[in-house]
Amino acid sequence: MDGRIVVTGTPGARHWLANLREHAGAVLHLREPVQHLEVLAEEVTDAATRRRIAEQAWRVQPWYATQGYSVEDWVSGSPMVLLTPHFGDEAARPVR
Repeated sequence: MDGRIVVTGTPGARHWLANLREHAGAVLHLREPVQHLEVLAEEVTDAATRRRIAEQAWRVQPWYATQGYSVEDWVSGSPMVLLTPHFGDEAARPVR
């Protein structure tokens, strides 16, 4: 979304979200291609943005719609963060 990575899940509390609230800097470990990317996390709290993300998630990954929650449940109770690659001078810095 707008050059950032969205991380979300089914409604409910998550320890990883609590950790990101305390420490916004994280490392995203990708499998293919194998890469470890420094990111900054920002919790999505704006209801309109949360709705747009939830609706996009349902379109892109139909699995979300089969989980027994309404879009309203997702907007009001899902963990939702945007990850922005941490930029040095010009480019994202992969961690080795």
